[in-house]
Amino acid sequence: MGAAENFVAEGKAYATAARRKEEANEKDAARDLYLQAAEAYNNASRASSDKSEKEFRANMAQTFFGKAVSLRPQASRPSGGGGGGGGGDEEKLRDVVPIEKPNINFSNVGGLESVKEEIRKAIVYPFQHPEIFQMYGKRAGEGILLYGPPGCGKTFIARASAGECNANFLTMTISEILSKWVGDSERNVRSAFESARKYAPAILFFDEIDAVGGRRDESREGYAKRLVNEMLINLDGVQGPLEKVLVLAGTNSPWDVDPALRRPGRFSKLVFVPPPDQLSRAQIFKIHMKERPIDPSVSIEELAQRTDGYSSADLAQICTEAADAPLMEALSGKPPRKINRGDFLSVIERRPSSLYPWFKLARQQVEASGEQEVFGELLRCIDQQLAKLPPSSLGPMRDRTG
Repeated sequence: MGAAENFVAEGKAYATAARRKEEANEKDAARDLYLQAAEAYNNASRASSDKSEKEFRANMAQTFFGKAVSLRPQASRPSGGGGGGGGGDEEKLRDVVPIEKPNINFSNVGGLESVKEEIRKAIVYPFQHPEIFQMYGKRAGEGILLYGPPGCGKTFIARASAGECNANFLTMTISEILSKWVGDSERNVRSAFESARKYAPAILFFDEIDAVGGRRDESREGYAKRLVNEMLINLDGVQGPLEKVLVLAGTNSPWDVDPALRRPGRFSKLVFVPPPDQLSRAQIFKIHMKERPIDPSVSIEELAQRTDGYSSADLAQICTEAADAPLMEALSGKPPRKINRGDFLSVIERRPSSLYPWFKLARQQVEASGEQEVFGELLRCIDQQLAKLPPSSLGPMRDRTG
């Protein structure tokens, strides 16, 4: 182990001890330990040769110094001013992080077998067979970043993952994390991990992680950098062990997620969630037709074939709009009728997939990020989908995707 790694280990030990003192309300002792953690990470930064690790460890030093400063006596803010606080009070944790026990599992997810298998290997199997993973020296589970176009079921798959391994499901959205009060956003992230540890075994899901864990470049505000650092500290287990807590995140903009969050031991596995395949589309149509009067002329298989490249949300909207024609006829005094094939085809004809603008933007963003190899699966999907469009609709994109 090199000098930098020794300093990191020292910093983690100080930070862990500081957290325990802070939980015991021994603020003076906690402040001193956070200062020692900051010094250790500062030394680790100086000893690091890798530029990104040097920056990350310097940011960690700043974060722990900020924690030490925050433990100084200060005036309390107005009541009801946001945040969930950093304490272990059960009601406060529930206020910050909604907790549920999902009643769905992978049998409710149509298709996407490769996606489900990746999640099984990283999340489900470690929960179901912890003794085997321990035998081979494997840490139970790892962070997974689910990425792909909007409206394609990333949150649904995350919830089904918790149901598959009978774990509690905790989800954090942007509105539940971000606060106007200084320090509260970081405290909300910390409370999310505290709550997950309290209700373990649990899966903690961060939706729209790019808004919370965006790249820490020069253009980012100080609070945004502190928020990323708070995520890193918790993912590294500095604030407490994550032995029975597995972390998932979802994003439509994976190129915006800070690379430090995608390092091994954090969100080390990137899983692409594509638009639903034909089997998935057929099952989605079945779900949304279940409570509607459907004419025998409607072929679910035909509809699934005609909607290649559509999102799950698109398919739900098609079913909603297909019901409009017979509904309006009935309201005008005509005899009520069932929703027929023509109703569905008429909607599909005038409603293209909502994903094509996203596909074009995604390719531009991936190329700008220089991470084409990282997001190769996404680029192949984009090429396949854009190839189905008329050349006139692609404009300058045609040369890159044809």
